[in-house]
Parts: sequence; structure tokens; C-alpha cells
Amino acid sequence: MTWFFILIPLLPFTAFLFLVLFGGRIKDQCHRLTIPALSLSFLFSVIAFYTILKSGPIRLDLYTFIDSGTLKVDLGLYLDSLSVLLLLLVTGVSTLVHIFSSRYMQGDPRYPRFFAVISLFTFSMLMLTMSTNLFMLYLFWEIMGICSYLLISHWAENRSSYESAMRAFLVNAAADIGLGLGIFLTFVTFETLDIQQILAGAETKVGQTVNLLGWLGLQWNVEVLTLIALLLFLGAMGKSAQFPFHIWLPFSMEAPTPVSALIHAATLVKAGVFLVLRMSPLFILSPTAMNVMIIIGAITAFLGATVALTQTDIKRILAYSTMSQLGLMILACGAGAFIAATFHLLAHGASKAFLFLSAGSALQHLEATPHVEKEEQPTAWFAFPPSTLISAFSLAWLSPVLIALSGYGMLWFSPRSNGLSPLFWFIALMTVFLTALHLSRGLNRGTNKKMGPPGVTPSLVSPNSSLFLGLPGLGPAVLIATISSLVLAGALAWFWGGITTFLYPTVALSELPPNPSKLSFFTMMLILAGFGAALLGLIFSQFNLYGFIQGSPKRVGWYKRFYVLTHNKWYMDEICDAYIVRPNLKFSRWLWEAVDMRLIERFTLFSADGTVSFSRWLWKSVDVRIIGRVIEGTAGLTVGLARWLWASVDIRALGWLVDGTAKITQQTAGWLWRSVDIRWLERFVNGIGRKNEAAGQTLREIEPSMLQHQLLVMIFALVAALILFLLFLL
Repeated sequence: MTWFFILIPLLPFTAFLFLVLFGGRIKDQCHRLTIPALSLSFLFSVIAFYTILKSGPIRLDLYTFIDSGTLKVDLGLYLDSLSVLLLLLVTGVSTLVHIFSSRYMQGDPRYPRFFAVISLFTFSMLMLTMSTNLFMLYLFWEIMGICSYLLISHWAENRSSYESAMRAFLVNAAADIGLGLGIFLTFVTFETLDIQQILAGAETKVGQTVNLLGWLGLQWNVEVLTLIALLLFLGAMGKSAQFPFHIWLPFSMEAPTPVSALIHAATLVKAGVFLVLRMSPLFILSPTAMNVMIIIGAITAFLGATVALTQTDIKRILAYSTMSQLGLMILACGAGAFIAATFHLLAHGASKAFLFLSAGSALQHLEATPHVEKEEQPTAWFAFPPSTLISAFSLAWLSPVLIALSGYGMLWFSPRSNGLSPLFWFIALMTVFLTALHLSRGLNRGTNKKMGPPGVTPSLVSPNSSLFLGLPGLGPAVLIATISSLVLAGALAWFWGGITTFLYPTVALSELPPNPSKLSFFTMMLILAGFGAALLGLIFSQFNLYGFIQGSPKRVGWYKRFYVLTHNKWYMDEICDAYIVRPNLKFSRWLWEAVDMRLIERFTLFSADGTVSFSRWLWKSVDVRIIGRVIEGTAGLTVGLARWLWASVDIRALGWLVDGTAKITQQTAGWLWRSVDIRWLERFVNGIGRKNEAAGQTLREIEPSMLQHQLLVMIFALVAALILFLLFLL
């Protein structure tokens, strides 16, 4: 019984169609349709999880979508351990987002449109997760991009909203070009787009090369698997906001908060990581692509963590935190720890969704503005709900702990990264430290409640601040974080073996750890290093760092420069504007002036002038002199012929014929009248009249005698009848 698998994506799509057709009628009651639909999808996803756990992967082919030559695309669904876990995340978070939106979006004039788009958004992510081939994956990949544009620009009356939506759409579209080329090259190489067939035949293509400069007559051979992996990863970089395509992610915060939770937690940004995990058997065959993923992931993680330190908008802090965590996921994939990256993806989705949906309530509980932080005194940690603190701290230490528990911590020190693995491990731990620092700082400074010595107004850019401001809240914070960390780590260690065994058939690994649940000394060191970095970040968030460098103008100046650098997001937007946007605009302007105006427009005008001149010459030379004269001569001949026909045929011949016919007709009529009509008819009529008169006279004469004869016959008959009657009686 696998028919209910179809209902998992079909229910949100049905809700979308219903809202498109009838959303204007039900208006503020749209959530009464979408929430049950998503809840049922989540329920069916749970059933699918248990089905996959017992019977393994399931493939359901629906119908052939394209069948042209060697290209055959079947529309179907494929569920394995990786996709079913993503289904649980997507349907679960999306259900919570729909419930949250039913109150958050009340009174919005585009209420039906909002629920219709997020239902389509969820449907697209579900179909992307369950796709059997790269064509379906790319199709729903692009639908998600369109939905993200519509959701980010939901409040399009704000200029920043539609500009942010346009930025997100264009950046992702640029990256999607690489994904499209990668899919095309994959089809050319494997002659199929079926994902499972591609992964099964990937090893047979090892060593096969393609000449990239053959069309120029030059030679540059590149391994085809490396090129495919890099092109596919280019598409993943756009969706998962990896450097340098990360510039769209912070601006997506212009969308309503439920959209931010949906994009950052469960759907859009996870699509790129999911693509890498799905194609991991192909990626692992290309050391170059794996090294690129490590480098890009490390840069993204470090940039996101440092920029989040100096942001003042709580949604921006969470956005850059998402960027940092996505970088760690890609870094883990590059190191080969695909199971760790998968679990990190799921845990981050749940934690980040909770933070997005609860941050506003927590800040409102502390009498602060929902989104914008104020540069005022820090707040005691115990003033926040413990769940918010635990979720924020878990995001910090989760990545290194998962990498350690995965049993592949030594991959960090493999020769694949050419001796740079310790550097990437250091970057990962530094990212953990910075993540704990900026998340706790975001919570710590998110309110206007003051603590510490009276009259002290600390500031990040003021060297006259006190040394230590968070001491009253530091003890409870560390205690809560430590206890929650130990509980979560124990839970992970308890069922990590089952997770590894469940995910192992899906993602690529060099070999299965003999006992994934057993913690070695090296694993414990990695776990302690992750915990230590996270706790250190938590402790540092309670200190005013200027206290350590007070009285050292040189160091203060260095810190100010670092603050300005990170506050301006490492000037990535300015660099992008200076080296990408402006050059493209200048190049476009040059194309407009040099090519469009000078070449194309001049050619068009020249062609128009030439056409007009040629037309004028044709009119004078051909039309007037040749065609006109021919027409005039033909007209003259026609008129002359008509005149001759009228004079010769019409007047003479026809006139004579008509006159002769009239005379003959007149003579014939006169003869008929005199000979036939008068004489013969008159005689015939008179004869008939005389015969009729004679017959009438005869009838008049014999009529009395006939009456007498009839009376006599009747009397005789009566007498005979009477006689017979009397004889009969006697």
C-alpha cells in the first residue's frame, strides 16, 4: 500500500489549487484548509518513515512525461532514508508555519494569496525531495525560486521588499545556470536523467575526460565527473547561500516572519545541501569537487559567524547564523561526513524554525521590539525562556559533535585536502565559538532591560565600558547550556548507531564504521572541543571585550576596524556592487551605446533608409515607368475593344438579331391568333356547347317517364311482398 505516498505532495497542491480558484471567497478562513492538508501530509510522512525503515526504498512511477529519442523522463516518486527524513522536516515545519501564519497574517489584504503561495512552496520542496530524475528536480527547483520571489515580495508596497526579492531571484537564477548545464552534461555523459541510474553508473565514468576548449581548437581536458560535480554544486551554492552567492539571504528577511522560518529552516536553503547529499556517490568520486566544497563551506561558515556578531536586527542575526550553519554542512559534506551533514540539516531546520517563530514572542515577553535590537544594557539570561536558550546554544555545538559522532572525524586530516584539514577544523571550531557568541549576544542585547552597575551604559564601540556585565546571568546560562548539551549529546550517542545504519545505504561513505555508537578517545576529544568552543563563546558573550584591551589604543583601533569590517558584512555587498553589478551595468550600457545604438540601430536605420530609397526607385522605375505604362496601355486596349464590341457586336449584330426575332415572334403570334385561336378554338367550343345543350334537353324529356316507371316498380314490389307474407302466415 504505497498509494498514500502520492498524497504527501498532493494535499498541499490541492490546497493551492483550491485557494487559487476560491480563495477570494473564503478569505480569512484559508488556514482552515491548508493546516489540515499539511497535517495529513506530515502524518503520511510518518507512515512513510516506518515503511522505509522496514522495507527499504520505494519507487513509484506514475507516467512517462517525456519520451523523445534517448531522452525519457518518467514522472514518479522515490523514497529512501534520506528523502523520508526531509519529508518529516518539510511537512512538520511547514505545518507549524501554517499554524503560526494563521494568527501572524491576520488582517493582511493578501491573506489568501499568502497561503496559496506557501502551499505551492511546500509542494515544490516535497516533489524536489521525492524526485526520481534530475529533470523533475530542476523543474521544482525553479518553481521554488519563483515562490521565494513571491513570498519575499509579499509586502511589495515597500521598496526594500521587492528589491530584496529581485536580488534573491537574480542571484539564484545565475547559480541555476550552472545547475542546468550540469544536468545537461550529466545526460550527455550517462544518457539518462534517472538519479539512481546515474549514481549506479558513476564509477564507470571515472577517468573519462572532456575537452572544454575543443570548440576553439585548443586542448584542456577535465574529468567529466569533476565538471558535473562542480556544475551541480554551483546550483547548490545559490540555493544554500554559499559564498559568494550568499548576498541574497540576509535581504530575504524583508519577508514576513513565517516565510523566513520556512525559507531558512526547512525548504529553500536546504535544497542545495539536499542536492549534494542526494548526489554524494558522484561527488565523492571527484576529490577536486570535495576540496572545493570544503573551501567554500569554510569561507561561508566563517563569514556568516563573524558578520552576525555586529548585526543589530535579530532576524539578520538569525539569517547570518543560517548562512554559517549551511557553510558547516557543506564543509562536512566536503570532508565526507555526509551522515553528520544530514543530521545537522535536520537538527538545524528544527532549531532554526523554533528560533524564528519564538524570537518575537520572547522579545515581546521582555518588552522589546520584535525585530530591531537596541544598543542598550545586556539582559540576564534567566529572563529568556529556557527553550530559546537551549535551541540557540544547540545550534552552536551541534556541527562538530555530529562530525565526531559520525565516525569520520579522521577525514578532516585525510590527504584529500592537501594538508589543510587542520586549518578547516580550526575554522569549524572558530565558527562554533562565533555562533555561540553571536546567538547569545543577540538574545543578550535584544531587550531594553538593564542590569549591572547603575549609570553604566556600555557600548561595543566605547572603550569606557565596564569589564564584566553578565555575571548575574552567566551562571544560570552556563548551567542550562551544559545540562541541555549533556542530555542532547547522550541522546545522540544512544541512537547514533541507528541513524548511521539507516542513512548509510543512501549517502556515500568509504566504509561503514564498525561500531558507530561507540565513542573513542579521539571522538571524545572532538566532542569536548566542540562543547568547549560553544561554552567559550557563551562566556565571552557576557563580557565586554573592551575591558581586556582598555588602555591600549592600538588594540582598540584594531578592534574598531574589525567591528566596522564585520558590521559592513566584510564589504561583500560593496565588492559585489563594485566588481559585478557596476561592471555589468557598464558593460550593458556599453552594449547599448556601442552595439545597440551605433551598430544595431544604425544598421536598422540604414536598412530602413535603403528600403525607402529602393522602394522609391521601384516606384519610379518599375511602378511608374513599366507597370504604370503597361496598365495604361492595357486599359486603353480594353476601352478600345469594348467600344468596338459595342459598335460592332452590340449595336449591329445583336440589334439585328433582336429586331428579327421580334418580328418573327409578332408574325407567329398573329398567325396563331387568326388561325388557331379564333377559328379552331371557337368552333371546338361551340360544338361542345351544342352537344351539352342537346344532352340536357334529352334528359329533361325523359325525366317524367322514368319517374313513373320507378313508382310502378315499387308498387309491384310491395304487392308481391304482401302476398308472400300472407302465404307464409296461412
